[in-house]
Amino acid sequence: MSVPYVFIRDDDVWIVDDNFLELFSFLIGKKIPVIYGIIPVRLDTLMAKFLRKAKREHPDLLDIVQHGYAHENYALREQAKYEFGPGRTYQQQYGDITKGRAIIKKQFGQLMTPGFIPPYHGYDQATLSIIDKLHIPLFSAGKKAFTSGNVLDFPAQVSLNKYSKNSTPLPYDLRSMLTRTLRKLEPGKVTGLVYHHRAIKTSDDMKAIKDFFRVVAYWRDQGRLRLVLFSD
Repeated sequence: MSVPYVFIRDDDVWIVDDNFLELFSFLIGKKIPVIYGIIPVRLDTLMAKFLRKAKREHPDLLDIVQHGYAHENYALREQAKYEFGPGRTYQQQYGDITKGRAIIKKQFGQLMTPGFIPPYHGYDQATLSIIDKLHIPLFSAGKKAFTSGNVLDFPAQVSLNKYSKNSTPLPYDLRSMLTRTLRKLEPGKVTGLVYHHRAIKTSDDMKAIKDFFRVVAYWRDQGRLRLVLFSD
């Protein structure tokens, strides 16, 4: 029987903090694989060292993927936020994507998974052309961007965070996370979940997301879904 395939992304990864360490340890203990979206320019030396060690020790439980360049917002006030989008030229986007990619390659080498996650899930046709031209094999935004060609497109359709008026990630409660996920699961199809560990503000927030992942692990153990990485 065909089951849903599910990947989990943690975006805005760049510095080792208490939230990251607590959730990372919990997920490793549950053998839940996670794709970590790294902001290249902000990447802290300690985080780079931590992830290199973790990837060597648990190669099947994490992917290390480029998440934009500096996670800046170049959108005008009335636009949705983006680092890569219509307000930036092809040359500007190309420069930032290639510089960010070089940083990730330098820090992680063969331990990285070649791919691109645009900040705020924002992009335009120039962004997609650059991804294709650079032969970056994986792309992950909020919806399908590539319908053909050489790029595997894995959108994260389910956000485990809600957002404030200025697009700051805020935590959902357990019921909301489960409901939003169940609505998207389809046998034989890939569903992406995205969360931000930096959105966790309280012990209740941490408990809610841990309880959510406990349920996901239970579904996995019962054969109701399969957890995957981009590298799979």
